[in-house]
Amino acid sequence: MNGVSGIQGFWQAIAEGRLVFASGVPVFMVLLLVVLVPLLVWYLYGRTTRPLTQNDRIALTAMRSMALVMLLLMLLRPVIQEWETNPQETYLAILVDDSQSMQINDGSTSQQSRIQAVQNALSPSVLSALREQYQLRTFAFGRDVRRLNSPNDLTAADNRSDISTAISHVGEQLGSLPLNAVVVISDGGDNSNLDPATTAEVLGGREVPVFTVGVGQPEVTPDIAIRNVRSDATLLDSEQVDVELSVSQTGFAADAVQISIWDGDTQVASRQVALGNDGETRRYTLPVVPDRNAAIRYEARIETLTGERLVENNRYQFLVDNSLPETRNILYVDGHPRNEFKFIRRALDADDDLRLASYLQTGPGRFYRQGVENALELSTGFPEDKETLYAYEGLLIGDVELDFFSEGQLGLIRDFVAERGGGLLVSGMVDDAFIDTPLSDVLPLELVRSNSLPGQLQGGIRRGAHATGTMFTPVLTTEGEFANALRLGSSDSENRTRWQDLPELQGIYVTGQAKAGATVLLEHPDLQYQRQPLPVLATQRYGSGRSVALTTASTWRWQMLMPSEDDSHERLWRQMARWLTDEALARVKIELNQESYHAGDEVDVSVRVRDNVFELDNNASVWLQVTMPNGEIAEQAMSWDINDDGTYRATLPATDEGVYQLLVDVTSTSGDGATLEQQGSFAVTPSLREYNDAGLDRRLLQRVSGSSGGRYYELSELDSMLTDLASAPTPYARQVDRDIWHHAFWLGLLLLMLFAEWAYRRYRGLS
Repeated sequence: MNGVSGIQGFWQAIAEGRLVFASGVPVFMVLLLVVLVPLLVWYLYGRTTRPLTQNDRIALTAMRSMALVMLLLMLLRPVIQEWETNPQETYLAILVDDSQSMQINDGSTSQQSRIQAVQNALSPSVLSALREQYQLRTFAFGRDVRRLNSPNDLTAADNRSDISTAISHVGEQLGSLPLNAVVVISDGGDNSNLDPATTAEVLGGREVPVFTVGVGQPEVTPDIAIRNVRSDATLLDSEQVDVELSVSQTGFAADAVQISIWDGDTQVASRQVALGNDGETRRYTLPVVPDRNAAIRYEARIETLTGERLVENNRYQFLVDNSLPETRNILYVDGHPRNEFKFIRRALDADDDLRLASYLQTGPGRFYRQGVENALELSTGFPEDKETLYAYEGLLIGDVELDFFSEGQLGLIRDFVAERGGGLLVSGMVDDAFIDTPLSDVLPLELVRSNSLPGQLQGGIRRGAHATGTMFTPVLTTEGEFANALRLGSSDSENRTRWQDLPELQGIYVTGQAKAGATVLLEHPDLQYQRQPLPVLATQRYGSGRSVALTTASTWRWQMLMPSEDDSHERLWRQMARWLTDEALARVKIELNQESYHAGDEVDVSVRVRDNVFELDNNASVWLQVTMPNGEIAEQAMSWDINDDGTYRATLPATDEGVYQLLVDVTSTSGDGATLEQQGSFAVTPSLREYNDAGLDRRLLQRVSGSSGGRYYELSELDSMLTDLASAPTPYARQVDRDIWHHAFWLGLLLLMLFAEWAYRRYRGLS
């Protein structure tokens, strides 16, 4: 019998529905006879010449019934249906995972790595036997697929595992040949963006089953892993970067461990932390201050503990781009000279990343310009066209009356925020005359008529002593405590303390409640309107940009009433100015398809180009210059994406580890026809994707085999898999009927039952 044999094969054939009777008798009739025969024998043994005990009757009935049933089955000719192929007529493809996770020794293979266990399982004798039966084709796969001459050629060095591409490759290469089956040997650590079960289902539709063989243990333990690193610039004047590490562990619950950040061979931050519970991922933050204006590749490290099985995932490289930013241009207009204007101007002038151009009304028909780049800037007053206003990223408006702006300029301010993505901050009083104007649409506050306010809120600062003109200390809301723009300390406790130490502000302008979609960052400690604390600082998204309302004009007190060495006032206004302009659209913006890359990845670079009024520009010439980690420079033209306005694309190979510098050169033939440049960078780092979640993914491999009509096996069951493979139904196999009585086992069992029943009867004195 080719395939299963003996009693095990008999029951397996019944379970799989492969047992039939050559006589044509239905299986259910045979089962009925099998039930009736013991009943008949039991009845007959009740009529013996000598009385039998109950145990004797049971034993004799069992032996006589088994013998009679076997004789009955023999007469009905039971056969097991199997499939077989002629040797060398069909092809068998074996795909072996050759990715880095196969280097892991997770204790499942007698201190062998997974790849060593596979090499031992695919011994010369096994491969030789397969070659006698099939036209054998062996492949190794990781990111790509390659022919494998010998299991000894496996290196387990690829940093990606793509089971779907491997199966698809074999289907394409051997699709026109009589492919009997595909065998995939892997730990299931697929980290592609494709579902291998879907690809296997395609082969299953062609009646080519995919058999999967799992290697390794479901869990690698004990182990500590850095899962992810996120670094966000905080807008602090120190340019501090908060680095957040996500760390998980199994087997080291609550242990203390040292985490650190390194710049090359220099440690720049470290911290002793307590690990979480098994399987728990905790986040830890370390502050880092870059020491140079460049794209810096840092490495996060976590110390190796005794007994740890995986050390590769104890390191994680990431990029912090601390290159000098482009200067952000901010326009500040104010209705009259005031302390707030003077101190805001002083704070922002000290920041090289910010340029503040101001237009200050000093009297009726008299204006003062400051911080302009040339004699023409603001020479005709507040901009009256998009091209002029859109040259700024931010707009600050002080205490101005409605007649300061024309109707067209108010609409332009709205478009500046919504279309250009600029930031608008209104500081101080917003007259209720602005109700029902485009400015009221943009602001995060619901403007209300002053005469509709409760009596205790009317008047305020403009009419002398009043509740709204008293001293107060603003309260940070929950959102305000976590807002980078309002950060005065690196820790939460320090931040709260420094805010409490600030001098009191004097007076608040009551304009109404925050809008439904707005976020309040600072609020009044005492005064309320419609049962809600009065907002002191509120913000909201509006179109592509953001708007901010500051309802006091006394933040200058944070400078005048503090010691000269205290920089809280300057720091807050610089941070708010950067935050205000942080998301303003750029005329040239570089976008990458991933945050980081590993060797062998493809880098998809897209560049979004806008003209001088920030309309998407499809008529530009775009060139990309790439400086490699080794200093080599390559250039290529970027292609316009016909399906995405204003977008130009290019693809780069990520070959060597290190930092890649990008320089985009854009020449536009529309709008002002300007020539523009934009810089960017990305890092190619060692990959951890093969070491995180590195346990055997049995469920994935079961889905792959199940979707194609194959089966899943453990590596220790490889021999069983190869035996089953030989009898698997495929288009190239023929069905054969195996008569089970051709085996000595069944004849011997029949004779044994007959002799045992005869001997037992004689023993009991029966004829």
